[in-house]
Amino acid sequence: MFKTCSIMILALLGTTPVQADQFTGPILPEVTTAVDLSSSDVNRIVCPGTINDLIFSKEKGIEGHFVGSNAFVKFAITVQDDEKHYSNTPSELFVSCNNTIYTLIATPKRIPSVTLRLAPSPSQDLKQNIDHYQTMPFEKKVLQLVREAYLQEYPESYRITAADEEVNISADLTVRLKKIVDVEGVGLRLKEYLVRSAVTDSVKVTEKDFLKSELGERIIAVVVEDHSIGQGKSSRVFIVEQRGEDS
Repeated sequence: MFKTCSIMILALLGTTPVQADQFTGPILPEVTTAVDLSSSDVNRIVCPGTINDLIFSKEKGIEGHFVGSNAFVKFAITVQDDEKHYSNTPSELFVSCNNTIYTLIATPKRIPSVTLRLAPSPSQDLKQNIDHYQTMPFEKKVLQLVREAYLQEYPESYRITAADEEVNISADLTVRLKKIVDVEGVGLRLKEYLVRSAVTDSVKVTEKDFLKSELGERIIAVVVEDHSIGQGKSSRVFIVEQRGEDS
């Protein structure tokens, strides 16, 4: 059963606007993060507080300064025989933001100016979530969360909220939100719905039947446990959203 659900998640991911390489977010502390910066323009780093220090290698042609909650980084451009040469050498940047260290491996590229935002220092739960997921590609993060929901085996670091709210999406179905699972620090939220037939005959459903704004915002995956729901029977439906870390 779960193997079938996993394939459906991947198929849906391929049809949604959110792709793995688009899934970026605030830079997390205590995790080495690879980023692309402009090799020609000034780049900005924003701290959710005060920047205490900015450490980099001047020998690699990096210039930088900071004030308040902002730091600015520029890669030197050399001129030889009237031709400009732009840096392409990855360099380490260490940012002390609110006395917490953020480690960046910055690769200069011929792209416009980049603004990076640093995430607040995580609580212990956030750190456990980050450690749990940090080596996984985005699709595998989604699959891992659905697998845990399917088995009802969640790590203690997840924030789980019980619910009992009916959502009207079809005259043939009774849909109730039963649980909301937030994986803070990772940017994922799962909603578990219990779906029953509201008619005398069995109802056939597919994942696309639940791609509705009433059931979730920024939906990136839908999994239906049973696709044929008989009278008096029910099926679980798992919806995964991409969430902002301030929600």
